[in-house]
Amino acid sequence: MKITKRSIGICFMIAGVIFVSIPFYYEWKQAKQVAALEEALALVTESDENAVDLSSIEDLPFSEEELKGVIELEIPSIDLKQKILTQTTEENLSIALTQIKSNQTPGEGNFTVAGHRGYRGDRHFRQLPNVKPGSKAFLHTAKQTFIYEIKTSEVIEPTAVEVLDDRAGEDELTLITCTLDGKERIAIKGTLVGKNDL
Repeated sequence: MKITKRSIGICFMIAGVIFVSIPFYYEWKQAKQVAALEEALALVTESDENAVDLSSIEDLPFSEEELKGVIELEIPSIDLKQKILTQTTEENLSIALTQIKSNQTPGEGNFTVAGHRGYRGDRHFRQLPNVKPGSKAFLHTAKQTFIYEIKTSEVIEPTAVEVLDDRAGEDELTLITCTLDGKERIAIKGTLVGKNDL
């Protein structure tokens, strides 16, 4: 009887260690993919439109073509500098921010970006709710920087997809993440106020 109770206790302890380790494993895997993404983007940027051999980069889940459309979002007020991938998929969202709508162009219409809230550290959009109206946000492409001034921050229902629509004569930036409980969404909207050529 004592051996059985001890065996059961050991099994529960092992199961607990495995259960606690799972998020750390995924975080480690994501960190490797982010490092691979950064390395590949540096090579693509330096290539001056020439073909690049990315085969030597481990843990890279993207093609050279996909990487050419990657831009960067910077929000100084929350110390955020994150890459924005061109497509929203679960895998892409686990690595970086993503464009919600396809074929978007910075500085034209409503440029929409999604990001996970994140549960540790400052990756993804964990600090997005702290962005205040009047703050600046920057979209950096290879050739230009687009400057937006944040106008609104609100909690919306997941079904309020009209926040992603283009509005006539408005060039906007819309940033979306979940509330902590995941039941609603936080939507930050900014208006284009300028752009600089690099």
